[in-house]
Amino acid sequence: MVDTGAVGQPKAADPDCCPPGKQPPSRDILPPAARGDCGPSEIRTSLLQAVKRMPAEVTLGEEFSYEIVVTALEEIGNVIVTDTLPKGAVYVRSEPNAAVAGEQIAWRFLEIRKGQSQTIRITLRAQQEGEFCSCFTVSADPRGCATVVVGRPVIEIVKSGPATARLGSEVTYNIVVRNTGSTVARGIVVTDTVPNGMTHSSGQPTLSFPFGDLAPGESKTQAVTFTAKQRGRICNTAVATSTNAGRVQSEACTVVTEPRIEIQKSGLKEQYTNKKAEYSIVVANTGDVPITNVTVTDTAPANTSIVTAPGASVSGNQAVWQIPSMEAGERKTFNVTLTSSLAGEHCNSATVVTAEGLNGSTTACTVWKGYAGLLLEMIDTVDPIQIGEETDYVITITNQGTADDTNITTVMQFPAEVKPLAASGDSAGRVDGQTVTFAPYPRLAPKQAIRWTIRAKGVAAGDARTKCYYTSDLIKPAVSKEESTHVY
Repeated sequence: MVDTGAVGQPKAADPDCCPPGKQPPSRDILPPAARGDCGPSEIRTSLLQAVKRMPAEVTLGEEFSYEIVVTALEEIGNVIVTDTLPKGAVYVRSEPNAAVAGEQIAWRFLEIRKGQSQTIRITLRAQQEGEFCSCFTVSADPRGCATVVVGRPVIEIVKSGPATARLGSEVTYNIVVRNTGSTVARGIVVTDTVPNGMTHSSGQPTLSFPFGDLAPGESKTQAVTFTAKQRGRICNTAVATSTNAGRVQSEACTVVTEPRIEIQKSGLKEQYTNKKAEYSIVVANTGDVPITNVTVTDTAPANTSIVTAPGASVSGNQAVWQIPSMEAGERKTFNVTLTSSLAGEHCNSATVVTAEGLNGSTTACTVWKGYAGLLLEMIDTVDPIQIGEETDYVITITNQGTADDTNITTVMQFPAEVKPLAASGDSAGRVDGQTVTFAPYPRLAPKQAIRWTIRAKGVAAGDARTKCYYTSDLIKPAVSKEESTHVY
């Protein structure tokens, strides 16, 4: 480092200079030694070596250059090189620039490190003939240096964890504290507040971890595990404090999801036997995430059979639908049609399972009812008859349906040509003039038949038309049938 300022005012040495511990010797002032009419071209001391190199001859009127090279043998500072211009020559320039004062030109170097050199190149112009003698001096101070490191502790904290987690699962976060500064960070403590929606096994709302001191570049890691108790986005903040590096914090957020599946089934509450009953199965992804490999199975109960199940694979009394995936909020509907020949309540169940282990079931019950179908038959055993001759009227009612009918009531209405005499059968009969009434038959099962017989006598010639009427709890108004008997 060169200084071309006032040579008589030494400047302070650069603090980053030389090894500590050396005792500086006294300042050397180096005058040229006598040697004939000029002096030596080299100076050597315990601190430095300086050499002046001049050309052997130059031409009058031309510029010429020479060098002064100063080499430090120890750590030196405040180095002053002074050169005297010879008579008959004028100063043109130098590198580095010199401080010029009359015939004296000088350079100051704040420091020269041990083993390093500084070269000064001076250019003059010769203005007269003759032998020029140019002398130089060098002075330097020995330098002693000491070093102190001024560092700054800087801590950073990074908290990381899973982006998503299932409700009820354990969620582990990692807290890393690192000293990115240049000196020790001391007394580091990490505090982690348990976020709303999560719990810690300790039951404490706040967790504290002493990390101690961290050297520059050193880091420490702490794992913290919580249990997810609430759906939604949950953020967890960790704070690191220290005695000399301030306070930093980091946040990690996790979306807590709950995969869910729901299945509902609806259908006819009542249907007649041998008819069709349609059922609707609705499967819904009511969770927060997609679900995969969804299998829906409908199992028809005993005494029923599957008529149709669009899109399903049907085997016996089972219909199975396969769904590769369902997005959150997605719903799918499936239909199945059953029939039954047996009256009674039959419950149809449906189940759903997924690759994630979710499952559900639902049931829809239908009361299958039979229907009664009554057939009335009436005959006269003798036809025609003479006046005074008797015949029997036989009445048969058969339930051709699939359900019971109740309170079957039968009434016979005879014309003037025929007079009823007596009545008998599966319920008591009462003769009242030309009318015969039978007590209600309480219950007539499917395929069951009931009979009544009425004894009657011809009393007047003519085409006698006898009518039979019946009613039941299912059949209203009355159904009638007519039987013709010829009386002569």
